[in-house]
Amino acid sequence: MKQFVLAQIGCGAFAEQQDLPNFTANPRCRVKYCCDLSLERAQAMAQKFHVPHATDRIPAVLNDPEVDIIKIATSHEAHRPIIEAAAANGKHIICEKPMALEEEEAYAIMRAVRRNKVKLAVDMNRRMAPSMIALRDKFRAHLANPKFQPWRFVEVDRPLLAEEKYSQFYLNIQDESSSYRMVHLDPSKGGGIIMGETVHWLDLACWFFAPQRPVEITAWGSPRLTHGIHLKFESGDSATINYSSGGTFDYPKESFYVTANGVMFRNDFFVENNYYGDPSFARETFALQRDPLPEVGTEGGLSGYLAKYRETMRTSREDKAVLGSAVVDKGHRAMIEGFLDAVEFDRESPCDEAAGWTAVCLARLAIQSIALRQTLPVGVEKLEPALLL
Repeated sequence: MKQFVLAQIGCGAFAEQQDLPNFTANPRCRVKYCCDLSLERAQAMAQKFHVPHATDRIPAVLNDPEVDIIKIATSHEAHRPIIEAAAANGKHIICEKPMALEEEEAYAIMRAVRRNKVKLAVDMNRRMAPSMIALRDKFRAHLANPKFQPWRFVEVDRPLLAEEKYSQFYLNIQDESSSYRMVHLDPSKGGGIIMGETVHWLDLACWFFAPQRPVEITAWGSPRLTHGIHLKFESGDSATINYSSGGTFDYPKESFYVTANGVMFRNDFFVENNYYGDPSFARETFALQRDPLPEVGTEGGLSGYLAKYRETMRTSREDKAVLGSAVVDKGHRAMIEGFLDAVEFDRESPCDEAAGWTAVCLARLAIQSIALRQTLPVGVEKLEPALLL
């Protein structure tokens, strides 16, 4: 087993909660650097996760020939120069979403990684979540060989109308806006929630219906906070994203369901899948990424997760800091494993620069759709730009 030397660039809250715990626990990785604009922050994270070197100098990290991979968790506007410099130094790159804020930045990133023949993964991890993979697998299996409950009415007097043949994917997100610091809403650094967060669900929708391309987008609301997006695909299938910033942490943030050919399949916050209409699929529950209370909520699934959440909320602030929170499996660790395999065995990245660009492109079009109050086409020339290498 090859062990990769990794450098963490950007040591904020996400790095502390996900990146550094995941990389330092992975036997295929050896984290050599914690790098941050704040040397004090880099030193604190290096000490906490037993990383040997802390620095505020990115060139020192990128010029180290021992470093194989960098993970970028900086503010969004800093992605392009770091990626270009890393690629020029032959480093493979995992970058936080979004890949870029603007088209020009995204094109430059695509050119840099392709010219220098390095791998890039954009950490839009939902596509790697075990529960989402299971949901898509069951969806595809049903379309290929549909089975119906014996009590379902089946139309026999007429052929199905065109609309009845389409599949619909609904992505429902309710969040507390107070969870976002102002840097996320700053148009020059975070770009607002469509750019900074909804790229996750735009990517998930494209992954779910692949290899279909999106052909049309309609958006409404605010690109900064609460909004909705309807994405139409080549066959007539569609994805609808509803994002509310006025929700509560007392209920899980994300739920998804798909309707297609007489079924409704539902995913509850990555911990439970239910399959309605097709009798061949039973309820599934999925393990947490981190479970500090294994004795609570032993039934698993959504009710088990909520029991753990409620128990955690009843503890004191001090005990909560020691105990930590239950963390559902959104695919972060699987994304890392997939990327390490891509580098070691020269495989496709689990979420490459083309996928990163598609999410940026759709987010920019959604923002434009809101401003114009119009449905916009998604041209193939936008999704597959002719980049001169």
